[in-house]
Amino acid sequence: MYLLVNVLEQTEHLPAILEEFAGLNIKGSTVINSTGMGRVLMQIGAATPGIEGIKKTLRHMEPSNKMIFTVVRDKETLDKAIGTVKSLCGDLTEPGKGILFALPLSFVEGLSD
Repeated sequence: MYLLVNVLEQTEHLPAILEEFAGLNIKGSTVINSTGMGRVLMQIGAATPGIEGIKKTLRHMEPSNKMIFTVVRDKETLDKAIGTVKSLCGDLTEPGKGILFALPLSFVEGLSD
């Protein structure tokens, strides 16, 4: 099993991502509101090196993002879920697109079949 974590900057894609996950037989995801480090530094007025570049990127983005936590049962489904996010959000190496990563899980309890 795997934990797929998506920091979703383009929150308008959230419904489509979750619908696609359901179509992959992913039984559930947890979605929480979150705020990135750059946004917090801007809010507190931090004089941090590189903050001007961050401001330019964040200026056109939502004030917060969503984090999607999804337990995925197998590698094939994980790959399809990753493909779903990438197809909707685009190239995640571009600023303001978000972050996506997966971790192997050694223990999971509480999932329904």
